[in-house]
Amino acid sequence: MEQEIEVINLDIQGMSCASCVISVEKALGDVEGVELAEVNFALNRAAVHYNPEIANPSALEASVEAAGFEARRLQESADAPEPSEQSEQEYVKFRGKMWLALVFTVPLVLLAMGPMLGFSLPLLFSPETNPLRYGLIQLLLTLPVLWAGREFYSKGVPAFLRRKPNMDTLVALGTAAAVGFSLWNLFGTQLNAEGFYFETAGVIIALILLGKSLEAKSKSRASAAISSLLKLRPKEAILVHEGKESNISIDLVHPGDVLRVRPGGIIPADGIVVEGASYVDESMLTGEPVPVEKTSGKSASDGSEVTGGTLNTNGLLTIRVKRVGGETTLARIIRLVENAQLAKAPVARLADQVAGVFVPIVLVIAASTGFFWWYSGASANEILSYTVAVLVIACPCALGLATPIAIMVGTGTGAQHGILFRNAPALEAAQGLDTIIMDKTGTLTVGRPQVTQILTVEGNSGVPVPDEKEVLRFAAAAEQGSEHPLGRAVVAEAEKRNQTANFTLPEISGFEAKTGFGVKAVCNGKLVLVGNPALMRAENVFNEVPENLAKQIISGSTPIFVAVDGKLIGVICLADEARPESKTAVRKFQELGLEVVMLTGDHQSSAEAVASKTGITKIHSGVLPEEKAEIVKQYQAQGARVGMIGDGINDAPALAQADVGIAMGSGTDVAMETSDIVLMKNDLRHVADALRLSRATLRNIRQNLFWAFGYNVIGIPIAAGLLVPFGGPALHPMLAAGAMAFSSVSVVMNSLRLRGFSFFKS
Repeated sequence: MEQEIEVINLDIQGMSCASCVISVEKALGDVEGVELAEVNFALNRAAVHYNPEIANPSALEASVEAAGFEARRLQESADAPEPSEQSEQEYVKFRGKMWLALVFTVPLVLLAMGPMLGFSLPLLFSPETNPLRYGLIQLLLTLPVLWAGREFYSKGVPAFLRRKPNMDTLVALGTAAAVGFSLWNLFGTQLNAEGFYFETAGVIIALILLGKSLEAKSKSRASAAISSLLKLRPKEAILVHEGKESNISIDLVHPGDVLRVRPGGIIPADGIVVEGASYVDESMLTGEPVPVEKTSGKSASDGSEVTGGTLNTNGLLTIRVKRVGGETTLARIIRLVENAQLAKAPVARLADQVAGVFVPIVLVIAASTGFFWWYSGASANEILSYTVAVLVIACPCALGLATPIAIMVGTGTGAQHGILFRNAPALEAAQGLDTIIMDKTGTLTVGRPQVTQILTVEGNSGVPVPDEKEVLRFAAAAEQGSEHPLGRAVVAEAEKRNQTANFTLPEISGFEAKTGFGVKAVCNGKLVLVGNPALMRAENVFNEVPENLAKQIISGSTPIFVAVDGKLIGVICLADEARPESKTAVRKFQELGLEVVMLTGDHQSSAEAVASKTGITKIHSGVLPEEKAEIVKQYQAQGARVGMIGDGINDAPALAQADVGIAMGSGTDVAMETSDIVLMKNDLRHVADALRLSRATLRNIRQNLFWAFGYNVIGIPIAAGLLVPFGGPALHPMLAAGAMAFSSVSVVMNSLRLRGFSFFKS
């Protein structure tokens, strides 16, 4: 029996670069029972897939702590600080340390560099007249700076001793070398004021702290999307019980409770309107600015559905709760966004591989640099300068941020506009699609077919001809138990006619849905069949549609045949109008270089009618639900990368088979659970936006990776002084520190450009 795998989210503290990510992932992966561990440097989170019968949360936390980091289990999203709040806290922390470092670094630089900048120092601490006092003052100014950057040593040195060096190790070794060399020249056998590098250590720490603070501030902006979703969760609700209102915590709300929502209030949970009418602002979930009308229905179950977290604008609403807690639409959206941001895209694997060996390689390069310049006869000052520059300029942070920050901003931006990516692999896969296959009913069309024609069939000699009313009565009675849009349309037509005339439906004593064919039911002792020609053939009603009947069916409509006790009595024709935006969406797909295919269970004429209105040229009609997945397979076998768009249960196998499954917002829970992308609004144009956004995000990731790799490939050789023998420039350690500090910031800022992505304006 296959073991059930659980997923646990951990809050990880103490990571400073991509090398730390690799260390944490390895520590978690070494725990017996762990199937997969994905660590997100940008979010300081880890998602661990494990077998609960072998591993447990305590063992996972212990493995992380043994690796030198802190781990805390996140039971629910609410347990941890919001990502933006956490980043803001980091910013405040680094900002305070940065200002402490700068306050003492500025006079330190002026003291050390003053003579070179043309400033005359007082004789009291002049390097020529009082070199000892000159050095001691610099040392005293350096100590507070070292205190501000103490985490570099408290984390970097233990990591080095564990043979898992990280960015903190590089900073610690570089600044320690500068301070150690300065102390040797200050207190050694011979006082040498020219060998003081206190200002180098001070500037390095100050600049890196500045970079860290800017990075944290930028990360808070990057995580703003998920934070805005988390803020939508209401804290309280107004409970109505026996006519009395009372304020209760949202945690005490249960399905079936009746809640009141006043104008301007946040709807506390998913539910149905049972009293009142209003307009609800759903823009925070769908991205659509126009409020949606919500009203009560004829019965308690007929009212408009409302979503927790949306805003009631002007009317008083009373709702009956359907879903609470983790089952609400908002909770599901938050989970999807969090999962997407935590998961790693395949494109990140190269960066991970490099990050795993990056710091050890830098240490080897630094040692080799020092040896090379010593062997070349360089001065101690030159050897130190080149070695420290190599240690300081190397930046694994940019590598660690290149992918997760872009994914965080890309998925967050999509969520703010009603486009939800299930995970990072889905985001990456979407940009590579070349074929879009879509369902017709409910996807390309409105999904609300209407009866347009009722035809009767003449009976045999002596048998009365049934009228339209009788054909509709039998069909509607049989379809009462059906969930198919065509069946519901037939019932709706019967209900409409009952409002103006006595139109009662016969009782049914048996019902059987024939998926892909129609329904069977027993009405007043008569066997009633309602469905397509395939059902009629299977039940021996007819082999072919009677020619005289076929000629009367309106072109482009969908006919469903009605038979009683094995005899055909009539045909009900229905039509489903194409969505107004479908033609624009199809054109957008084609502009993106995609082949567009329609897949439908309807007959050819109905499919062709919709295809002609939307610009689709490739059609597969009369397809059974189980055949949809096979057709997707056929395209994949030809080398196509297929995106499947659907909304119903019958689309679920095809959605799962496709390279990327895309579910429309009004789709069933099954379709949403098997899809890689979920649209909160039924607008196909947003599918094109989703594909464009995936392409923009992957393009942004490639830019980030190019910069992260290129920066180190170019910067490290320059820092090592390889260009100096050829007349090229040398790089002072302070300049190297500045470059290192701003390398990761530049990656984050580039990713933030995705927040300005242009979506289609409806």
